[in-house]
Amino acid sequence: MSNPGVITLSNSSSKKGRFKRFAIEDNIGESIHLHFDNMRLDFTIDEFLNFSKIIRNSLSKLNVINGYSIDSFDEYFLLGCSDFLLKLNNIKIEEINLSNLNCIIREPFWRDLDLSKLVKVSETPSYKFLKGKTKNFLTYKQYNYFGINNEKRLLNLVNSINHNGYPYLNKHIILFNNEDIIRDGQHRAAILAHLYGLDHKVKVMRFIFSDRDNNINIAKNNLKKATLWFAKKLYRKLKQFI
Repeated sequence: MSNPGVITLSNSSSKKGRFKRFAIEDNIGESIHLHFDNMRLDFTIDEFLNFSKIIRNSLSKLNVINGYSIDSFDEYFLLGCSDFLLKLNNIKIEEINLSNLNCIIREPFWRDLDLSKLVKVSETPSYKFLKGKTKNFLTYKQYNYFGINNEKRLLNLVNSINHNGYPYLNKHIILFNNEDIIRDGQHRAAILAHLYGLDHKVKVMRFIFSDRDNNINIAKNNLKKATLWFAKKLYRKLKQFI
């Protein structure tokens, strides 16, 4: 039976690094395909789920996160920082005032170009939503979750913190190196600030790496993104005349 469609479940392909292509596709009506450079592995759904469990167990035994279970971290966060984990030296648990934390948000700049900005927890769309300012948050573009809108995602987390406390299942707000910039847990920080105030002290997990290659440079990142955006627009324009 031919498959009626293909859904890309994950795509970590990159022109840089040792491996150029890594993608997982749901071939509806057929199978799950894992593309690894020029190799393709075919799984049934049950086989793929079993394969995923084997990989999770292997990662736990390899101790890639300094003694912590991968279940203590968001899957999308682990995917985003996977390139840095080999340089992870230590993980520290610290206490910090919520008012001292910075958050990365995206703001519209021009047409479909949005740029990053560093703000305090009190200026995040999620915190403002909890304080009754709903407009910007409901339309704020988020990339980490599928099939759930911004409001439901945030309110589910509010209920979890109210019933289970923080950090539930050892899931902390995460910082990198000497920067007090939230890399994972921005919603948790906003909820805790809403419930207990911006001067409330919370436990955070600080990843200490052997270098500073993953430190945040907002201006550099925005310049790179804007340059790439402009180059793509220019290429599409010029292509019309070729």
